[in-house]
Amino acid sequence: MLLPPELAFLAPLLRSPREEYKSAAWLISDFDSTIWQYSFDYKKAPKELDWNVPLSDGSSLLDEKNRDTLLGFKYFLTCSTRNESDTGETNDLKGQQARQFWRACHIIDFLLINDSRYQIFKYGLAGLTGGNLIELLDTLSKNTSISESAYSWTPTLREYCYTLLKETDDSRIFETLKARPQLMILTNEQKDEDELGIPFDLIPPIRACLYLNDMYGSPQVDYGIQPNTIRLSQVLYPQCLWGRTQPKTVHSVLGFNDDTSMFTREYAGVPAHTGTNTIMRDQTYFDYRSSLYNLGTLLEIGLPAPQISALVEADAYTPKLGVKGRFRTVPSDTVFKSIRHAIEFHIEHGEEIIKGFCRIALECQKRGVAPSTLSEAEVKSIVGPYLVNLGVSQLSLSSRIIDTKTLRESIKGNKEEYFIKLRNNVGLYDLLAAYVGGIQLTVGVLMARRVSELYTLKANKCLSECGDWLYFRNAKSSKHLFGHRRSEARPIEPIARDMIKNLIKMQKILLRIGYIKSYHTLFALPQMRGNRGLVDSGNAAYNRNLDIFCDYFEMPVNALGQRWYLRQHQMRRFFAMLFFYCGSFSSLDTLRWMLGHTDIKHVWNYLTESTEGAILASAAAQHAAENIHIGNTENFKELVELIKEHYQTENYTLIATSELEDYISDLMSEGMVEIEPEFFTDADGTHMKIVSRLKYKEAA
Repeated sequence: MLLPPELAFLAPLLRSPREEYKSAAWLISDFDSTIWQYSFDYKKAPKELDWNVPLSDGSSLLDEKNRDTLLGFKYFLTCSTRNESDTGETNDLKGQQARQFWRACHIIDFLLINDSRYQIFKYGLAGLTGGNLIELLDTLSKNTSISESAYSWTPTLREYCYTLLKETDDSRIFETLKARPQLMILTNEQKDEDELGIPFDLIPPIRACLYLNDMYGSPQVDYGIQPNTIRLSQVLYPQCLWGRTQPKTVHSVLGFNDDTSMFTREYAGVPAHTGTNTIMRDQTYFDYRSSLYNLGTLLEIGLPAPQISALVEADAYTPKLGVKGRFRTVPSDTVFKSIRHAIEFHIEHGEEIIKGFCRIALECQKRGVAPSTLSEAEVKSIVGPYLVNLGVSQLSLSSRIIDTKTLRESIKGNKEEYFIKLRNNVGLYDLLAAYVGGIQLTVGVLMARRVSELYTLKANKCLSECGDWLYFRNAKSSKHLFGHRRSEARPIEPIARDMIKNLIKMQKILLRIGYIKSYHTLFALPQMRGNRGLVDSGNAAYNRNLDIFCDYFEMPVNALGQRWYLRQHQMRRFFAMLFFYCGSFSSLDTLRWMLGHTDIKHVWNYLTESTEGAILASAAAQHAAENIHIGNTENFKELVELIKEHYQTENYTLIATSELEDYISDLMSEGMVEIEPEFFTDADGTHMKIVSRLKYKEAA
């Protein structure tokens, strides 16, 4: 129907579903193309889906006899990113739409992998029964990794390794191991973390086979040279639409050490969650189930699809699922000590560390060379006497040049040697990473923002002109904004502001001397192996800096030999914890100094305005639990009565702090208890104490 211009906006509503569903915001190619190009706002070139997929009877998905199945899969994909409530698409292209698309691709691949059993080549999608769909959902739910549940990645890779070993001539394997002896080395970390299940004595020859078949990636990553999982997937999953071009889980035991040591942390980390799921989480499963139900859209279009009864049967199925774990509580004193280390490190050495790196950048810019070409003697002469006296003698513990300018066999050396050097300040870049990690920690604790909001901060746009406000993009604000994040501002404490200004100053200098062409993210750092320029911070780099900081200052190790490697999601509530902690000891001077406030009521107002209610409540529950556990119950009398009644004991040291915290959090979420400061004034001024109040005695 041809509409007048003033009614053109009605055109999409008048098109048939068969025509309307041929388009999607991410689809670049024509719907009928045999190779689809798509993009979810990718920075690089669009990606491709090749519909020329072989089926188990030897035919191709593109063959005329499979046309309905091909169209069914295509429409299933384009419909997967549409809202359930209307025909429109969700507005978050890079987030929600991309995840919906991936889930639909996983379902298509599972059906293609099991084509011979389901006989899709013969009966099409209409032949799928309720039992088939339930089997699909049940299989996906068995593992938190879709690589394992949908693609059986580990057993498939293991079988491929055995086959490769059997088919490769022994003499070629021997020659390869002789030429590349690094292939024969297995580290203790690789053995401890192995999940591939191949006997260790077979790993070197299997590595040689993979090497001979050009299955190793390039360039080397920080943790060694690893098999290229995309290249492997192209061999192992020819019958898949999506999985044959996507990366899979890396099995580090197959990696080898070419010129860097394969470790990134001194100890294993304390798990971030209180429980680790081995099966799919409930919300993830419900998302897959909802995606599978979208196959019913094909009936609206007039294409063969599973019967409605089969879809309804599958939609009612719920297997045993994992539940979302609670973020593990980091002991208060651990975080307080880490903040102290970070602030003292900034005050004592921050400016000199930045100056030292800028001197390196200036010298390299003058010479037109990469920092990795500098010898240790040259580094010491450039960075200045302050850093040399501090211990700096190398560009980086991961750089490749020594005084003779020859390549090293192993850069980091053994684990013990590396971390001794790290704490002795031998590597400038490692020292810089520890410093930036301390800034990340301080800003993260004091601002209580999400990690993605912090690592995306832009150096030239994150502070107001007066320096009192931090600008960021709210990570949970894209709804109805077409995928864009809402910009917000929050007041920032003086110490965090000073740290941020030091990083901004570094980039201003680098920009002025021409070492970088434009501003980067605030926490951008040089590449640890000595390449020119800066590398923008992302989630991995952000966490690496925190890890280096925690190892540098030797964060506590628990009885299991695990270190507290701090993460932003654990630290969001600790500024509130600092308030409760200082308030309980009437020692708010440090907090006032950080905030620039003199009135403790202003401090509380700042907290309630800048921190989410759930985070404040969580911090209050932790504070109460830690105090009650050690017997400080004076300010929590009514709460203690509830705890005594619930646990049938007055010996609170018998109850784990984490268990107490969970119970108190439940009481607060049910509205039975509140924990807040109580302010009072005497001759010495305004003071406060943290108290609990029973809100609903009837409910209790």
